[in-house]
Amino acid sequence: MPTCQNCGKKWSWFDSIKKLLTFRKSMKCNHCGKIQYQSTSSRNITSLLVLFPIITIPFSIMFNLSLASALLLELALILVVLFVMPLFLKLTNIEEPLW
Repeated sequence: MPTCQNCGKKWSWFDSIKKLLTFRKSMKCNHCGKIQYQSTSSRNITSLLVLFPIITIPFSIMFNLSLASALLLELALILVVLFVMPLFLKLTNIEEPLW
């Protein structure tokens, strides 16, 4: 779980997912109120995780899965990605460039 770089307290899973799903660059710590940013490496990893369910669509077509099966597979993958994303969230005090 991510740790605030100012106060050193860990964020809960719920707070982490809530902050990630707002799609803002800055995230406010619930404990100390200071602004935190997602690190570059963390942004790269989470963006790859988000692409994973989309990448599997051609494979479901290639293996002739029914529409219901493909939708259930995609829903399951989206839920797995949502549960795993906060584990890869790393925080920093400064806004780092993407590259």
